[in-house]
Amino acid sequence: MTTLPPEPEPIPTPPPSSSQRVIAAYDRITEVDRPDVWIMLRPLEDALVDAKAVDERVRAGTDLPLAGTLVAVADVMDVAGLPSAGEDVCCAGAPAVSRLTAAGAVVVGKTNCDRFGSDLEHTHSPYGAVSAALNTARVSGSASSGGAVAVALGLVDLAVGTDTAGAGRVPASLNGIVGLKPTLGLVPKTGAAPCGGIALFARSLTLGQRALGLMTGPDGNDPFARDWPPDVRLSAGDRPRVAIPGAETLTALSLRSRSAFLGAVSALRASGAVVETVEVSALLAVGELIHDDGFTADRQRVAEAGMLALRTLSEYDALVLPTVADHPEVAEALSDPDGVANRLERFTAFVNLLDLAAVTVPSSPSDLGPYGVSVVVRPFDDQIAIDLAAVLTDEQADFPYPAPGADLVVFGAHLRGQPLNGRLVAAGARFTGPVRTGEGYRMLLLPADPPQPGVVPVSAAGEHTMLSGERWRLSPAALGAFAATLPEPFVLGRIRLDDGETPLAVLCDQSATATATELTRYRCWRAYLRFVSTAGPRDLGRPA
Repeated sequence: MTTLPPEPEPIPTPPPSSSQRVIAAYDRITEVDRPDVWIMLRPLEDALVDAKAVDERVRAGTDLPLAGTLVAVADVMDVAGLPSAGEDVCCAGAPAVSRLTAAGAVVVGKTNCDRFGSDLEHTHSPYGAVSAALNTARVSGSASSGGAVAVALGLVDLAVGTDTAGAGRVPASLNGIVGLKPTLGLVPKTGAAPCGGIALFARSLTLGQRALGLMTGPDGNDPFARDWPPDVRLSAGDRPRVAIPGAETLTALSLRSRSAFLGAVSALRASGAVVETVEVSALLAVGELIHDDGFTADRQRVAEAGMLALRTLSEYDALVLPTVADHPEVAEALSDPDGVANRLERFTAFVNLLDLAAVTVPSSPSDLGPYGVSVVVRPFDDQIAIDLAAVLTDEQADFPYPAPGADLVVFGAHLRGQPLNGRLVAAGARFTGPVRTGEGYRMLLLPADPPQPGVVPVSAAGEHTMLSGERWRLSPAALGAFAATLPEPFVLGRIRLDDGETPLAVLCDQSATATATELTRYRCWRAYLRFVSTAGPRDLGRPA
């Protein structure tokens, strides 16, 4: 009997190069035939020059996190070598764009938009109306929606736009894609027309988060640019508190929009979020001030209304809202532009006025048409919004949206589900996964309340092994505050993991272990607790 050799392992197919992706994109642009999306489409030859340069850098070993990514840019933003709004060719690009191209992205063209961001329903652009990606009888959503439609149609992966009253979120909702409006100032507005802030459209939340991270950081030119605060929260934990509007607010929604929103709320509850109903009329009323020159003469009114309205968010990690109430038709927007614009911005206009951040993601089954849900958070809580939005897109959010942070390894009562874990959650710490130490550590039971193990490196011959724990990330200020709460004999010190890393960890002073009970053989605190729950307190170990 002849034994046949095993089938050879299949050779993995390499991802398309940047050049291949550009060629495919231009074929797709020709196929969909939507000239209303573009103000200026770069010649294929020009885009290929940039793409080939990216491919050469990748072959040379350069790390380009956005290699092969295609980008469209709203015409209100500068791109090096391209004209802006029909004016002169720009010598330098906006940092929000040039940081993407530096990471390997290729700009395909400039998209249709209103120069001053006033055309929320986007039917009165001087370059012609842009209709929705999937239904040309309906509006596309806002002044930046040319880029959103380009992403929704699969012409590009990302689109950079602006957001004042909702231009980065409304078109995301009406075209079934992701829209990110970060905390004002995190992405500099240098090279952009006057606007509330920069916005990003993306085909997926993880891609949008990765790109947004690359766009973030002061550039030295935008006087309103901001950096992360030292105590920024990186997570809301496993049971975030989420506020939603009451039934009286939802009556304004179409049947489809209401169904999509309630489905998203159910998904959040199923994920462990604590969902409670709140009154949001004060928040929505703030948004109406944007039409009364809310950024100048009405600044005091905004501050007064905002102080009252923000009490709504003070006890919650996020506010989840429908992004739009319904999806108007183009004919209606042409006959009543102000009425349609007011409807579209009802749930979005207050966000920038109150210095909040928001993420909009698709939330409805395809048979209902595209509708989005917005996760609104306090300034610099952007990662919390992304985490909650990831529940709705069924994605694993990248770790985390750039912010200063340090890793901390814990072994006992600070583990998830243990009595002191709430201290990490309250500090905004982010769980990043299980870890294991290298050889040479001991775990001992200390006389603490609640019971805790002390982990110490081996300083002499004796029992030792590799111990299991968890790694968390905290902002610098949060780590300092956490360290200050550690009682004796616990201290922070470096620990060696099995992969060679040496993060900080909650360790124990050697002097406190002289009479402690040896638990090293259990290898992790949870294993010891399982033994206690089944065997009782007998034979827990032996004195150290």
